[in-house]
Amino acid sequence: MNIKTVTLVGANGSMGAGCAGVIAAFGGCKVHMLARDMDKAKEGVQKAISSIKSSVIESNLIPGTYDADLEKAISESDWVFEAVAETYDVKEPMKRRISAARKSGSLISTVSSGLSIARLARAFDGDGVKHYYGTHFFNPPYKLTLCELVTHPGNDPGYTQELTEYLTKVLRRQVVITNDTPGFAGNRIGFQLMNEAAIFAEKHQDKGGIYFMDSLLSGYTGRAMSPLATIDLVGLDVHKAIVNNISEQTEDVAHDTFTMPEFMLELISTGALGDKAKKGFYRREKTPDGKTLKKVYNIKTGEYEALPVVEIPFKKDMITAIQNSNYRKAAEILKQAPGMEAELLRYFIARYISYSFVLVPEVTDQDGIDGAMGFGFSWVPPSAWVDILGGLDETRKFIEKAKLEVPPALAKASASPFYRLQNRLDYRQLFRAG
Repeated sequence: MNIKTVTLVGANGSMGAGCAGVIAAFGGCKVHMLARDMDKAKEGVQKAISSIKSSVIESNLIPGTYDADLEKAISESDWVFEAVAETYDVKEPMKRRISAARKSGSLISTVSSGLSIARLARAFDGDGVKHYYGTHFFNPPYKLTLCELVTHPGNDPGYTQELTEYLTKVLRRQVVITNDTPGFAGNRIGFQLMNEAAIFAEKHQDKGGIYFMDSLLSGYTGRAMSPLATIDLVGLDVHKAIVNNISEQTEDVAHDTFTMPEFMLELISTGALGDKAKKGFYRREKTPDGKTLKKVYNIKTGEYEALPVVEIPFKKDMITAIQNSNYRKAAEILKQAPGMEAELLRYFIARYISYSFVLVPEVTDQDGIDGAMGFGFSWVPPSAWVDILGGLDETRKFIEKAKLEVPPALAKASASPFYRLQNRLDYRQLFRAG
């Protein structure tokens, strides 16, 4: 696969600019950076440079506008990478313009995080359909190396293999091939857990609500960032769009957990969208002496308050075991710990493992779910948890005790050790002592 010239449509957004940075830096490509106006396009160029922390790619980034430059840029491009707003109303008219201008044999892709790839491909002729994919990079692309390569029935398997090799060997992506299903693999699993954490925050406001759930599900449970803090980073409005799409388009064992809690809708209605709005689940304030004070939203009162004191009795012992690289001991502490907090954490880990394997093989395979969660979310992969918990039999019991389904992919499995990506991703680095 010989890709020398790329058109990035939607280059001013953080995802578009970040993807352009990766393509220009690792692929050595000339990238047309297109946006609605020249100021936004130039802003995208600077974001791309900043994303890789080097100006070496600046000469490869060519700013332009949709009105003046789109058709010409596309006509000379080997790859047209679309990163406009995550709605069919915006994407589909742009696809029609791309279809009319592209050259035969060129790759076309979208960075959509969950829209139907087959539907978006309808704008193209037979050659365009064959060459149309979802290339779901994760944000920020330079740091998170996952690319979910989303296929549909019109793709050519041979070309898919070529594209996989290009993304892996040239752009240095960790490629997970997924089927064209809502949310694909990473978001389907990750946003399930995050949304259910928000639901439980409302149930347990008397214990600290949002901060209680983030403390319970913090780094010692195998994730770089707590789930509700992650929603603030992603944006509550973006979270809503992804969760609603999955809820509307799927019907599975976790369907009820894709219902947005009312307090989140209220936050969105007031513009409290997370980090980009300076307030969401959390808000940071400057004190008179210039320090930053972090506050958390109280679901019952609707006010931002000082972070509450949260006591999780077994957490310190689990962290000590993790600091000593004794992950099995940490799991044993969790399995044996008494109390509501331990029971709730057992439920969330069991749900994460169980729901991940519910999606095999409909969405992707075992390595696909592990790669999506490890490389895309920086969460300890589901298969690694199977080994940490003591193997398949222990994991099945763990799930059953949480009153959850043991999915067929786990019920029928027999491999030991179960996690297969250790050479690509050492899950131990994903535990945080906090």
